[in-house]
Amino acid sequence: MRCFLLMLSLAVCLSIELASATTEAAPAPSTDTTGATDAVDEILIVGEQPGPTLWKVYKGDHLLWVLGTFYPLPNKLQWRSQQAEDAIANSQEVFLQPSAHAKVGFFSQLTLLPSLIGIKKSPDGMSLEEKVPADVYSRWLVLKEKYIGKDKAIEKYRPIFAGHELMEQAQKKAGFDNEDIVTKRVQELAKKHKVKITVPTYEFTVDKPRQTLKHFKQTEMDDLSCFTKMVDHLSTDLDTMKLRANAWATGDLNALASLPITDPSSECFDAFMKSSFAEEEGVKDLPAKVEAEWFAKIDEALTNNAVSFAVIGTAEMLKKESVIAKLKAKGYRIEGFGFDNTKEE
Repeated sequence: MRCFLLMLSLAVCLSIELASATTEAAPAPSTDTTGATDAVDEILIVGEQPGPTLWKVYKGDHLLWVLGTFYPLPNKLQWRSQQAEDAIANSQEVFLQPSAHAKVGFFSQLTLLPSLIGIKKSPDGMSLEEKVPADVYSRWLVLKEKYIGKDKAIEKYRPIFAGHELMEQAQKKAGFDNEDIVTKRVQELAKKHKVKITVPTYEFTVDKPRQTLKHFKQTEMDDLSCFTKMVDHLSTDLDTMKLRANAWATGDLNALASLPITDPSSECFDAFMKSSFAEEEGVKDLPAKVEAEWFAKIDEALTNNAVSFAVIGTAEMLKKESVIAKLKAKGYRIEGFGFDNTKEE
């Protein structure tokens, strides 16, 4: 079922922090070239690193600590933040990033397993060469040979899934970890200090899961723009991914904020949301409902808990209309990067 749920929330499936280079991060004492390819020159920081300082959200004297997480990070980086551990240890509740959950019975899940076969394939049976513009396909072949190899099956994938597989393999070969190591460490610290872990979750019921899967497999998506953006990104921007990861690891949010984001995931998410599947299955408003669930849980925590802790993607935090900005608009007092000046803009 995990694969099916990710299809319904591509914001999760394709939430990869991406960027293109304009500045250079400050050099760090601990570096390693392991995992770098001949086309990627920027060196990833490894070893123990502190990450950024935490934001603070206040409602009266009640405090919410906020950690801006990051993905992907170097596979040899160890995130160690004493500030974060102390904040978690003194919290009543730790909030992980929100999610959506489709309620499907256990036996229904078992019967769905055969239906998952072929879910990534193009419904019209056409190959990538037949679907993708010739110039984009030529660049895809070069990147595929470099990062995936001679895989014939992927040529029958929907462009959105082929591009995502390419992204994951390229990041892995460039020295990145495809796991969210920061959130995993936060969970470990919460368990160590016996702090309640909450995942704000919007639940919805799928009445006929097998029919829903069949519908998805038969539905076309306008995902060529998404695929092209991923190919463009991997052709030019891997070095900047390293710059951004290095900036986060050393806590240099000024450097991180100065690097513009080129984000194929937004194109991919749009393609999914504009599909007839999203419309007919009633999931077009899923992101808004997930966000509303998160804000409801955070409002509750700031009312009932003396101290809480939450993780949010740093890229989201640095946007003009970020979660932090929305919390400020709700009347909460914010302290942290970009919010220390209490004077209204």
